[in-house]
Amino acid sequence: MELSQVRYFIALCRTLNFTRAAEQCNVTQPAFTRAIQRLEEELGGALLFRERNLTQLTELGREMRPHLEAMLDSADAAAALASARRKNTQLSLKIGLGPGIGAASIADAVREVASMLPEVSVHFNEAGPPALIDAMLTDTLDCALLPDDCDMPERLNRWPLYTEAAVLVVPPEHRLAVMNAVTARDVLEENILVGERCGGFAHALVAITGFSLRLQRCNGAAAQMLDLVAAGLGVALLSERLRVGAPLAVRRFSEPELKRRIMLTAVAGRPLNPAASSFVKLCRAQAF
Repeated sequence: MELSQVRYFIALCRTLNFTRAAEQCNVTQPAFTRAIQRLEEELGGALLFRERNLTQLTELGREMRPHLEAMLDSADAAAALASARRKNTQLSLKIGLGPGIGAASIADAVREVASMLPEVSVHFNEAGPPALIDAMLTDTLDCALLPDDCDMPERLNRWPLYTEAAVLVVPPEHRLAVMNAVTARDVLEENILVGERCGGFAHALVAITGFSLRLQRCNGAAAQMLDLVAAGLGVALLSERLRVGAPLAVRRFSEPELKRRIMLTAVAGRPLNPAASSFVKLCRAQAF
């Protein structure tokens, strides 16, 4: 499979028109059509079908599109990083992290960017969605990871990265530490620590169950919340993707299951520097 074939197919997915797609790829239509046919032969089936003037993706085409888009994004990211390295460009990568969202899920993409551009300066900004959105719109952040249930303006591009569930974090000697999974009824008598920067899982639990829970407000980042759990102030509902160190115990929260989808966002139509652009493409590629 050649990268040009993948690029032609993605262009065709977006236009659903062989003539326009060939023009966008700066290739003659016969050469374009032959490349698509070779790709179909390699993948073992038709990717598109035509009915009169209508071109549509087949089931195989729909299944292959996200994987081939991810392949193209990875290749484009590598090319941009290599070009920036050759030019010895001084770059920065400024990433916003929404409430309760850690950097572990994007660490591989950051590492790939930094390995190609050792001089890149990486910055993280942890804040609520309104502050991060404002920072992107005013060009002080390149992109941000945000929960999909927050209000986002139309000016933002958004790409789903992953879905995460809540877990309960308790001190090692806590009565719930011996359980494999915890339910809403198990925490009725517990102090549940909540904060604006910790994911909102406790408030979601109240909304779903209607239970009157004992919520202890503790504004601060997830790291401070974990310190307070260790000190015995209460328990915390946090993202399963946050890294919780010993001796704290982490237990699956099963009834109800609390989940949220995390989106990568950036201002639509605004050019990003090579480091930031490559980071976005790598994250999108790794999402599949």
